Amino acid sequence: MMRNRTAAVWLAGVLAMECAFGAGAAPAVILGESETETARETAGSGEKDAIALSQGAAQEGSTAAISGEKADETERASSDGESDGAGPMNAAAEGITAEEAVRQARALYSKMKHYAELTDNENFAYCFETAMDADTLQNQMKSVSQAEVETKDLTGHEDVCFLDPTKDKTQSPYYFGVGLTDYEVEKDGSVQWYSVLVRIAKYKDGWKAAALPEGNFFSGKYPEGYEAALGSGRNAVDLYPYLALRFSEKGVFDGAFYSLVNMAWQNTDGSLGLALWLANGQEGTKWCDSIDLVLTDGTKQVASVNTPVQQAVEGGQSMLVTVNIPATNVKTGTDKWSSLSVSSNLLYQ
Repeated sequence: MMRNRTAAVWLAGVLAMECAFGAGAAPAVILGESETETARETAGSGEKDAIALSQGAAQEGSTAAISGEKADETERASSDGESDGAGPMNAAAEGITAEEAVRQARALYSKMKHYAELTDNENFAYCFETAMDADTLQNQMKSVSQAEVETKDLTGHEDVCFLDPTKDKTQSPYYFGVGLTDYEVEKDGSVQWYSVLVRIAKYKDGWKAAALPEGNFFSGKYPEGYEAALGSGRNAVDLYPYLALRFSEKGVFDGAFYSLVNMAWQNTDGSLGLALWLANGQEGTKWCDSIDLVLTDGTKQVASVNTPVQQAVEGGQSMLVTVNIPATNVKTGTDKWSSLSVSSNLLYQ
């Protein structure tokens, strides 16, 4: 069972979190999502408790010591002037792989956390490709410091490159989008996780973090119904807009079977579509039969139904599955959502 979930979103830079509804996010460098959940199974039933989803505003946190690596001053000195005006390297032309980008993103973020803990403004700022004003720098350091607080006891890692310029030249010949997820699976099957999205590029003097551009990196990866609703101005919300792991077919929490309702949208006929992320980190196949759903917009109940899932998930496999709520079960019609939350109860064997 999964219950008592709380989620919080930390924003880097000067980004003020807009509603997760609508078009892509405003520019930012890093954003993290944390989730803590307590989970247990009811013997023989395969049911899960209702899950309450929430999003939190930016928070300040104390720093914590971590193992990190200081910038190599010799390397920096020898490369001074080489990267000025040169820009990032073309990944495809230089033979830079997605696997290398994932490793470097993890290493770069570790450095950020180390420098943030030391309040080392100079070395922290050197992790980014462009200069930041003092306020932005401090906001970034607070965000990264909070991430260290959230991840210090999380020993599992699942990283994914969701944007690889060496494979898709239409996106960017330079920048990789990498999702870093740290997690811990408890003995009772509960999962705690923290996810960070980083956009990076390689320069002659090392890898640098870059600002997130206008628009959405996940465009083209979302379910067709969600993108159509978003583009048409209908109700559409991504509850975890920076969780890259759900777009990987092999992204799982080792030892846990995990489900997450992470998108909801309204179709032209008034019915609702929801994207359900299923991640089987256990041995054997899980058969997901149906799911109880309760959607609430503020104090108004949007819908409360049980709807079929009918999906088998093999061990080590993850996927996004679309489930539907008929228009006749939508109590608010096509009224605009302001603060949608979703509770779910997945029935599986």
